[in-house]
Amino acid sequence: WRACFPAQIDEPDDHALSDEVIHGRLQSAFPKTAPYNLVHRNLYKTHQRVAAKFRVGRVFLAGDAAHVNNPIGGLGLNCGIHDAMELAGTLDQVVHGLADESLLDRYERRRRPMNIQFVQEATIANKRRLEENDPKVRRANLDELRARAEDPVRHKEFLMRSSLIESVRKAALIA
Repeated sequence: WRACFPAQIDEPDDHALSDEVIHGRLQSAFPKTAPYNLVHRNLYKTHQRVAAKFRVGRVFLAGDAAHVNNPIGGLGLNCGIHDAMELAGTLDQVVHGLADESLLDRYERRRRPMNIQFVQEATIANKRRLEENDPKVRRANLDELRARAEDPVRHKEFLMRSSLIESVRKAALIA
């Protein structure tokens, strides 16, 4: 399993990474009698950035080179896979003479807005939920997630959006 916990802004790195602190945080969220087997630990800063251009001439950006997101939720990886699929399909058409080079601009027209609209929106919302300190707001957030999961229509909408399938369908409408 992978668990992520926010470190305090004034917390020294060696303290945040200590066995005692990590076990304490894990036990507070997932209590168990035996100690956890800690395989890996690290600190990282989260960023939200999208490149201004995904294509300049014959150079294309995709995945983490094109967009950096909070890693919680795997949306950056998922979006990077969609970048690769879109770029591969577009390059295939141009290389095999099925379209002229102007089609290459479509990659940026499709992928950049989808990253901003779907990935950034979701990762910002995830981060806000995780950083919320007010117990009443946290409970309301969890109640909303439960209600969404229990309603088949809302659940499917959530899954289509969070899996980025909705973004792929929307991007396909961009010429």
